[in-house]
Amino acid sequence: MANQITIQDRELILNLAKLYIETLYQFGWNWELPGEPMDCSRFIQVIFANVWINLERTSVLQWAQFVANNSFSGNLADVEIWDLIFFKNTYESENEITHVGIFMWNNEMISASWKKVQISKLDKYWKGHFKWIWLLDCFAKNYSKSLATKNYNRIKKIEDDKKYAETLKAVNAVIAVLTSTWWDLPEKYQAMSADYAKQLRTQYPEARKLEPEQSKKVYQSVVDMLSYARKFAWTDEQQKYSELNQYLRKKFSLK
Repeated sequence: MANQITIQDRELILNLAKLYIETLYQFGWNWELPGEPMDCSRFIQVIFANVWINLERTSVLQWAQFVANNSFSGNLADVEIWDLIFFKNTYESENEITHVGIFMWNNEMISASWKKVQISKLDKYWKGHFKWIWLLDCFAKNYSKSLATKNYNRIKKIEDDKKYAETLKAVNAVIAVLTSTWWDLPEKYQAMSADYAKQLRTQYPEARKLEPEQSKKVYQSVVDMLSYARKFAWTDEQQKYSELNQYLRKKFSLK
């Protein structure tokens, strides 16, 4: 542990927080992983729990923790990367404190606001509702760099696995087109189709051969891709793209 949290530590927590970008905002919800709805104070609580700093559940109670530790400032110029910024009266409430975010750089913060976790400029609106800064060095003795690193890697793997799963869906759809249409293709395209399917399976070993699903939506995606790719292909490839594109459009009555 240290008496101060280093700039590298602060950047690590920001990287952890950024894994949650696009997570939906939902007032009062208590989820903890990216993609699971949460509100602004729950987002803050989850991020800091991952580095062994335990904060209260609501922004009002979180604010009280810093007041109790005499670790706050009313001057926005005192803020450092990873400090928390509290805002007042951003919606109608019996409490003055209604929002909290993590300061980044370039006059920006990351928070669960409006519809999702996002990066926002500290513009006229936010500065107009600014209340206090919470200085996080007061919790430095609780901070665990090893836990922060472990949890960052754990959550990043979860997100990478999600993205890989989405990629596999797309790969499987393409392989389905390539394999299910193999015998329907003109002979000159059969080898190209089979070879590309083989390359995809090598690159994505978890991809599997699907049962032929003559999905119009999938075929439409393929011809749209061919139309786009043709713009950037070498001259000798452009003709192949155009011919295959036209063939698929005609065979499956595509746009």
